[in-house]
Amino acid sequence: MKEKIRFESHVQSSTFHNPLLDNRLVTQQLEIRKDPLTGKQSVFNPSIEGKAGFFGVSDQALLERLARESAPKCFLCGDRWKELTPTYPEDLVPGGRVRVGESVLFPNLFPVSQVHAVLRVGSDHYVPLQEFSTPLIEEAFLASITFIRLLFRAREGIRFLTVNGNYLAPAGASILHPHFQVLGSDIPYTHTGELMTLGRAYHAQHGSCYWVDLAEKERELGLRFIARTGAVTWIAAFAPRGTNEVLGILTEKRDFMEMEDRDWAELSYGFSTVLEGFGAQGISTFNFTLYSGPLGARDDTFRCFLRVISRQNVYENYRTDDYFLQKLLRNELILNPPEKLASTLRKCFERRRGE
Repeated sequence: MKEKIRFESHVQSSTFHNPLLDNRLVTQQLEIRKDPLTGKQSVFNPSIEGKAGFFGVSDQALLERLARESAPKCFLCGDRWKELTPTYPEDLVPGGRVRVGESVLFPNLFPVSQVHAVLRVGSDHYVPLQEFSTPLIEEAFLASITFIRLLFRAREGIRFLTVNGNYLAPAGASILHPHFQVLGSDIPYTHTGELMTLGRAYHAQHGSCYWVDLAEKERELGLRFIARTGAVTWIAAFAPRGTNEVLGILTEKRDFMEMEDRDWAELSYGFSTVLEGFGAQGISTFNFTLYSGPLGARDDTFRCFLRVISRQNVYENYRTDDYFLQKLLRNELILNPPEKLASTLRKCFERRRGE
């Protein structure tokens, strides 16, 4: 019987005279991995694993200086957001903003989507990754879903939603203060649309949901399986779209409207643990997106899932971690093997459970 999900890789070799090794003739092995759903490629060369030239060391002194210098002008610090942030119309958001604890959601002054909300994540101006606690993330997620539910009732037609985040400048953040962003549209975003189209084709061929099958297969294999937090399965991606990609799959939830408070709590706990694990490895930045099927569509071919990646660390004159390989050829570079990442993060989850 043909496997539903196939983890395919292709081995290549590159031979040359290496001046770093007295011009000896050397051969380096490359592994090209293909994403089981999209077919997109990721390449791993063991010779560059862990090389500082590709992923520099975080400069903590620099981070603390940048935090001190930017805090006095930060519109998310203290109560400045009350005067300096825009508001939504009353018919959409009573009071103009959504507030849950220290998290506050409001419109982006310069939207890049039909709906584009910014969300202050806590009151602290700078938060090391190890300190993105479960309550901090959960408050932000609950503010997000409160807004999404209001939107679902008041704005018919806006059914494609994502929750996203850039943390620190190398990840694309324009401000240092932790913040998430909620995007909504009446048409799916490019990658969301791709996932939906391919997911429907997979369902038509196999009679099951790709995301459920992926979570079950990875748990069975164990190589990239990290943990389960309630209904969320955490795995390291076989062919990652970014460095240290981790997926958190909600195998029973087709869109945000089906997610309950318990789901947000379990997702927040797992996300917090992943970020703690990143921080323990000296990582200072991340991007994430939380994907959903079309709101209210009950689409059996899709499941909500979170994708988080690390980005280039913060240090003086850091180089970008995206170049022609990713931006123009759409291949990704693997710096940390997913199996090794899974093993490292698995220990983080085990340690937390033992506390």
